[in-house]
Amino acid sequence: MEELEELLKKYNLDHLDDLIVSPWSEQYCITPFPKYWQITYQIMSRIPSNKRVVEIGCGQGDVTAIFCQLGFSRVSSYEKDPLLAVNAKRRLNDLFGRENIVSLGEYPAKCHIECDVLVLVNCVYDELVDSKVGYKKILKDFYKHAGNPQYFIMEVIDSSYTIEDEVFPKYLRLSHKDVDEMFPNFQIKSWQTYKYPQNKKSKTLYLIEKK
Repeated sequence: MEELEELLKKYNLDHLDDLIVSPWSEQYCITPFPKYWQITYQIMSRIPSNKRVVEIGCGQGDVTAIFCQLGFSRVSSYEKDPLLAVNAKRRLNDLFGRENIVSLGEYPAKCHIECDVLVLVNCVYDELVDSKVGYKKILKDFYKHAGNPQYFIMEVIDSSYTIEDEVFPKYLRLSHKDVDEMFPNFQIKSWQTYKYPQNKKSKTLYLIEKK
């Protein structure tokens, strides 16, 4: 993991212009990397690399790089921002010689890809949602569209974050109970990745796995 952190840190420091369209990527210019990135790496390192991976909202590809580093050959990542998608494609090609991972567009795309591992971290898809019921439905629909995969790595804003926030309203904040209700009869593990007020908000990463 440390080897990939150093590789990405050096690349990011050599391409600071990329931060213009992705200022939050500054967190990948220093080590250690964010907790959600480290946990995702640890989870993926225990999953066989012959599994198919779908990533929602890849940004500039810093999490996508984990799949490449660990040898996953079947990876499809989606990014709806054209500038971020261009940067992600260039970065993954420069670092790993991988040209065909990132697709520009919303998820789910018209192309139906079933996978073994679905990844949604450091990304909130809240368009056309104005209730917790609607938000939970979107997340479940993502999972179903991916073919009900064996693993779902999902990071969400935690309900313990109670501050008024127009960008991340309360209906986008999920509790452990919410996630348990969404995925009954699944094995669920969780890690807190951000905690308010030390961080701007509180977030939790879940590993949702079929029993």
